[in-house]
Amino acid sequence: MIDARARTLILAAPPLFLLHEMEEYRTMLPWIDEHTSIIPVFVRSVIPDTPAFIAYAGLLFLVVFTVAGLTALRSRPLSIAWIVLAMLFVARLENAVLHMIESVALMQYTPGVVTAVLLVFPVSFYLVRQFVRDNMIRKEWLAAIVIAAFVVQSAAIGGMLLLGSRG
Repeated sequence: MIDARARTLILAAPPLFLLHEMEEYRTMLPWIDEHTSIIPVFVRSVIPDTPAFIAYAGLLFLVVFTVAGLTALRSRPLSIAWIVLAMLFVARLENAVLHMIESVALMQYTPGVVTAVLLVFPVSFYLVRQFVRDNMIRKEWLAAIVIAAFVVQSAAIGGMLLLGSRG
């Protein structure tokens, strides 16, 4: 059975992660405008003119994380529902690490780094660790989950950029 604190965090994570999307929503396009020279042309060419795609992504994440969390909490340990939920939290963990790497590499603030460091990373890390400790997923599965999370996250980001650049 999953730890009570982890259960609470699973349910609280979707609205908490909206804070990360809100930080990106407010800072992404102004930051891009100020740093055009360091953004590769192929990246600039797919960045939408409005931050609406970030709002859509945030709402989509809210729904997906909520449904996945509720489904996992009603499922037996080691089930596909727990694997999917672990994959989602690993994807958020990877996203937080990427934010940190960007800020360190550029030696400055990058959009989303504050909430990535203070919220997304600690919540995601704690939950993935707790999923293993409480035997909701197997430790041996983590390598495959990390790879799957990266692929799914990359496809989701690409899809949101494509949708945002068309309208």
